[in-house]
Amino acid sequence: MYVLVGVGLLSALTCVFSRKNFTVELKPRTEFAEYGDRIEYDVAVSKKGFCFLPFIEIKICGSAEAVVQTSLLFRRQAVVTGSYKAERSGMNTITAQSAALRDFWSIVRLRTAVSETALIAVTPRPMEYSGPEVVMKTLPSEDEEAEEGRSVMSGGLPGYEHREYSPGDSLRRINYKLSAKKRRLMVRLDESNGLASTNLLIAESGLSECCDLAFALARQLVMRGGTVKIFHTGDSITAATPETLAKMREWLAFRYYGNNETDGELQEEDSPTAEMPDVIFSGAGEVQVVAQ
Repeated sequence: MYVLVGVGLLSALTCVFSRKNFTVELKPRTEFAEYGDRIEYDVAVSKKGFCFLPFIEIKICGSAEAVVQTSLLFRRQAVVTGSYKAERSGMNTITAQSAALRDFWSIVRLRTAVSETALIAVTPRPMEYSGPEVVMKTLPSEDEEAEEGRSVMSGGLPGYEHREYSPGDSLRRINYKLSAKKRRLMVRLDESNGLASTNLLIAESGLSECCDLAFALARQLVMRGGTVKIFHTGDSITAATPETLAKMREWLAFRYYGNNETDGELQEEDSPTAEMPDVIFSGAGEVQVVAQ
């Protein structure tokens, strides 16, 4: 009896003395994922000085919620793998929030706070736009004197920069007058023409659903031959071709959504400084088409 009591007491004491002598580290196996992917991450628990913990449960919260179990007996480090399905666009946050410690005899159960966070960027959810109809802004007129001139960025005139047609380009972008002159198909690079872009604003109140809807609308308009510019928290990106649309998709994956508690209406800080939005996405996917 005395031996059992002594062993139990020793087990409890070693657990108590070990409770602060370990560290937890989250190691995502990827920093970028497609929506719907299974994302794996490693939880590394390491000793720091004297540590003898038979049972450890790490609680994972945030975009992923799970409990992973391991132990630290006669090894310096233990690594256990967890995973979750990416079902939220934008920057996903996973946090090791707390650790539950238990000795051999389950006499002592301790809970200690852990603060370790990891970030994973997730692309917008693939979907068809089903919100209010948006009228695409017109492209530069065919009657313009088309030249292979410089872009606006380099001091040229808007709508005058062209390149040779590539498979996947919208047929609406083909400038037939210039194509006949050059004897090869030429398409406009209208991303240099801010006046031709349809401006989409994801409000700071917007959740990840706004990211999904905004990209679905942007893709629809670009495939029809339009130019789209998306604003979010003071930054913006423009897409007018399949290549730039792919860059926009990646840019949206690395954004934070729904960080501020706002009422869902257009706030002064949400508004672009020089270009007013044509469509506003706020809340959990509310869509407002602004009358121009």
